[in-house]
Amino acid sequence: MFRRSLAVACVAATTLAAAAAVHADTLAGFLSRGRLSGQLRAYDFRRDYSTSSTVNTQAFSLAGLLDYRTAQFLDGFSLGASFYTANALGSRNSNPQRIDTTLMGPANAINALGQAFLQYGGHAVLVRLGDQLITTPWAGSSDSRVLPATYRAACGTYSPVAGLRLTALRILRFKGRTADGFFQDNNYYPATWNGDANYGGIGNLPARARAAGGTLAFGAAYGRSGLKASAWYYRFYGFAHMLYGQVDDTPPLHSPFEPFAGVQVVREWGRLNRFAETGTRFFGQPGTAVDNLTLGAIAGVTAYGASLSVAYDQLRREGPGALGAGVLISPYTAGYATDPLYTTSMIRGMVELGPGHAWKLRATEAALDKRLRLSASYAVYRTDFQGLDSEIYFGVIYRSRGWVKGLTLRNRLGISHGPANPGRGRFIYNRVMVTYAF
Repeated sequence: MFRRSLAVACVAATTLAAAAAVHADTLAGFLSRGRLSGQLRAYDFRRDYSTSSTVNTQAFSLAGLLDYRTAQFLDGFSLGASFYTANALGSRNSNPQRIDTTLMGPANAINALGQAFLQYGGHAVLVRLGDQLITTPWAGSSDSRVLPATYRAACGTYSPVAGLRLTALRILRFKGRTADGFFQDNNYYPATWNGDANYGGIGNLPARARAAGGTLAFGAAYGRSGLKASAWYYRFYGFAHMLYGQVDDTPPLHSPFEPFAGVQVVREWGRLNRFAETGTRFFGQPGTAVDNLTLGAIAGVTAYGASLSVAYDQLRREGPGALGAGVLISPYTAGYATDPLYTTSMIRGMVELGPGHAWKLRATEAALDKRLRLSASYAVYRTDFQGLDSEIYFGVIYRSRGWVKGLTLRNRLGISHGPANPGRGRFIYNRVMVTYAF
């Protein structure tokens, strides 16, 4: 029923576009009142391992992201589209094992229509139908690679009062960061599923697992005077139900030193009824029932452009026989390390490591009138099946101004130690990112 409604919406979009052309003086005039923006990106990723049995990998990509939005018509409607292209420019190693496929998959190029949607905005309502970027805690763009993830979905928000936003979301298909099309899958499907040759996820499901049914989500977010609170319900069809809540507060003390604190909770339950016959395992642990609880907290202080914080998360199973002994199922962030848990680092977090607990110390500094931002963190993960892992992170971002406004230079360095790495050794991941927005 929903798919039929979405198809009707697409037909309506075409009709509305034609009506808009008639309403405008000319079609060219209508389009010229739209807005074109975009980004140019040049990324170089390198992985180095301490064990000789695992080869080091590297990948380079030059990418362009072009976004077009029409002028509004019929009192609030508009159309939008985004074209994404990325190319390795012949820089890939002749040995496929030496290519970092997480940047853009094994292919030399990706060309994709990442967004194509009809939107209505007005009267505190925003509704978008079609292929689009989504920003929610457990389903988002995960934009730490050369191309973002996008979704074929219907999304609506309503802001009845200042600071409050209500969201309803229905995802039908997913285009991962290394894919050139939309598929009925997520990051748990193997690379060969549904012909998605560019897939770069973690592939925990057997190859014969059937298609996912997408996701339904409802959320509420409130922010005012340093207080930020959100509550979400997700139904990952065929996987799990999730309740997620987070509250962060920075009391307005009108002092150079501003303390902040936050808490978060994730409760997940359900049954992998579609995949029970496949013998799915996480961390070598079988099961079909998803049953886990995550509790987290953070506390810190900001002063004179710097901040220091310490965070803690605990993931545990809530019942016997839980899949992966309590694994946290996150179909759109698993393997991406882009979930909202306080202790998630650049390389991985509790979603990737499984049940246990973690803590993280983080420091940041803003300089040069906030154009330069430095960050460093140290995280320790003690999990039931991986043992003791740690990750050191260093990051630097420089945002230019003046005649090169829009240029951003960024370097991210992660150093991981522990049994989750090949050979249970050291893993160094360095990412150089150059972006120009126009």
